[in-house]
Amino acid sequence: MRQQHLLLVGGRGHELPKAAALGVRHSMVQIPERADEEHAAAAARYAVQDYRDLETLLPLVRDWHEADPFDAVLSFTEYGLEPASRVAIDLGVPGENLSAVLATRDKTRTRALLDRHGLSPVRHRICATRAEAAAFLSELGGRPLVLKPPSGGLSEGVYAVESAQQLPERWAWTAAVAGREPVLAEEYLTGPEYSVESISRHGVHEVVMVTEKLTTGLPGFVELGHQVPARLDAGALEAIEKLVLEFLEVIGQRTGPVHSELRLTPDGPRLIEAQTRVGGDQIWELCEMVSGVDQITETMCALLGRPDPPRVPRARAAAIRFFARENARVRHVDGLADAARATGVVRSVCTLRPGQDLGPLLSSDSRQGYVLCAGDSTPDAVARAEAARDLVRVDSVPLPGAATATARPDGG
Repeated sequence: MRQQHLLLVGGRGHELPKAAALGVRHSMVQIPERADEEHAAAAARYAVQDYRDLETLLPLVRDWHEADPFDAVLSFTEYGLEPASRVAIDLGVPGENLSAVLATRDKTRTRALLDRHGLSPVRHRICATRAEAAAFLSELGGRPLVLKPPSGGLSEGVYAVESAQQLPERWAWTAAVAGREPVLAEEYLTGPEYSVESISRHGVHEVVMVTEKLTTGLPGFVELGHQVPARLDAGALEAIEKLVLEFLEVIGQRTGPVHSELRLTPDGPRLIEAQTRVGGDQIWELCEMVSGVDQITETMCALLGRPDPPRVPRARAAAIRFFARENARVRHVDGLADAARATGVVRSVCTLRPGQDLGPLLSSDSRQGYVLCAGDSTPDAVARAEAARDLVRVDSVPLPGAATATARPDGG
């Protein structure tokens, strides 16, 4: 019997052991900054290039497909989602999810779609100039707004503006990330923030986990931690699930995971944004540990026509806390081994090293690792993760020049 063959477009590598466990071969196209010799050795074919460039991607994968046909095309990384769908269409193999990808990759499209369906109303404005953002801020009557690059990720370039005096500086921060795109300005939503992990199979949707989120203080929104399961009453959980399931239908989600972010406001849940991929920050792993739902493997199985794997939870609760220092010069790091051995620790990863200069915490990529823990309850998992993180002792001094106008203020 012929061994099935997947084409993976990008990714951080956690997909690879899951494909191997299914007995599936894979080929991979990877961007240069994530090229990996071990990943290349494990692949039937491996190419390093910018997969967002379809003029070079399509001829390559057509040749591969002719020589060794693919059974499905997949991507679990943000900038690989659209190329993967377009490749699936071009080759005529499972993996096309273009409608949902286009509806979510651009946040302005997401807002327009929600407005057309009367779903999750949020006041917003697409602003080509700072003056337009200033006019919108005035219309909000003293309420803060949030500036976002429409197609950005990793919380990069997302900043709150609480007054007209703050707007020039924070507009410049966001516009620098947005580039030639206009900036999306939205009313600032109050209430606790959550993410929702879902899985869809051929247009049938299922919410599998709601995650609590911890982010920096304003003006930024870089994530510092997550914990599952979220502590929600039955009414709030039902409202969140209802919104997300309606949203998945509206965007035309077909097969695969969706990571949706929302706030539970006094007026009910309001969607912030969503992506047709697993949650980053190891959220996919927290979900798998506690719910037993392996979104990556289940997506592979659905596209390959295989039955779902068994769902076997490994923990009652789980939490992750990130090392997120900024504007400092590291002099000494101690306690790494203690953190790795602490109660409940599943994994401890820390890139802090003596002599390291840490700039402002501009995005998720600015963080320096994490501690992931299992627990008997959500509070227990949080306490364990924070205790293990705090076992890593860092001696540092302020980075010279960190307080200049070009550096974002300390986010926490």
